Amino acid sequence: MISLACVIGCGGNGSGKAATNTQAEVYGTAAAGLVNGPSTVAQFSNPANTEVGPDGTVYVADYDNDAVRAIAPNGDVSTLVKQAGFQQPFGLTYSTDGFLYVSTDRNDAGLKDATTGTIWKVDLKTKVATVLQRNLGRPRGICAISKTQIAMSDIVHNVISLIDTNTKVVTVIAGQADQVGHVNANGASARFSRPYGLARLSDGTLLVADANNNCIRRVTLAGDVSDFAGTTVAGLNNGPVASATFKTPQDVAISNGSVYVADSGNHVVRRIANGEVTTEAGDGTAGFIVAPGTAAEFYGLEGFSIRSGSSTLWIADGNSGDGSDHNHVRKITVP
Repeated sequence: MISLACVIGCGGNGSGKAATNTQAEVYGTAAAGLVNGPSTVAQFSNPANTEVGPDGTVYVADYDNDAVRAIAPNGDVSTLVKQAGFQQPFGLTYSTDGFLYVSTDRNDAGLKDATTGTIWKVDLKTKVATVLQRNLGRPRGICAISKTQIAMSDIVHNVISLIDTNTKVVTVIAGQADQVGHVNANGASARFSRPYGLARLSDGTLLVADANNNCIRRVTLAGDVSDFAGTTVAGLNNGPVASATFKTPQDVAISNGSVYVADSGNHVVRRIANGEVTTEAGDGTAGFIVAPGTAAEFYGLEGFSIRSGSSTLWIADGNSGDGSDHNHVRKITVP
């Protein structure tokens, strides 16, 4: 799957292992910071997610900097959003209405608990974020599915919902609040366990990285839930989708008929294509090594994105909140 050739300005690899230093595959240094500019000097602080815009700009949820950063097509890093009340961004999605939507763990009053997740609407021209709706639970996975609808996965309350960006009405389509499990059914009868990242298939249905169930689920907009890949047993087994195993997957992305999985508990990138699961990048060890395919190492692999039709996967490889010196955004080539 991978061409992982180089590191930019890493300032050490944060793992005690050597890494090859060339150009343009890694952004940010091992140490945390908020520095804009060319990829050789830019810094992030626990980047948690990415979203590729239609013009090739990559937006980064710079979690511990309370900011959204932007990587331009020429590689320069800038700060898109950094304002009062905007804290701990995680989910990102670009909508055909021309706005970037961002979920934050804290609301605009700075509060954080199981209810304070907030969706913001970002004007890319003015660089101003305004609250679309606050106190929605903890929707860390968000995915624009139409010009007026965004799907949300609540990792605390274990439901999949839709929010109308015009009326701000939220509708739960699958799962029941605070009910945990693994049940394939319709609507409120379905069960999830910490559903994370979302992606939309070409038929309009959603894929959900159901982290604590160690599998990828499929959810129709009518609320029908089924298994897409993996079992509820944690592992790192490749093969047919019904028997392959994952460990706390946290995101999914789709391009060219392939589904890519941020298999966070295994520190690897997986690929689902033609009914088979393969490991495409990462050796299964938490660390920072830039190398081809399964010789690479990732640390805080949480969120990633790929533009439809592209072969470039943008990975937020932060520290997963443990404060260690892992603060990179990485770019790899996939089949």
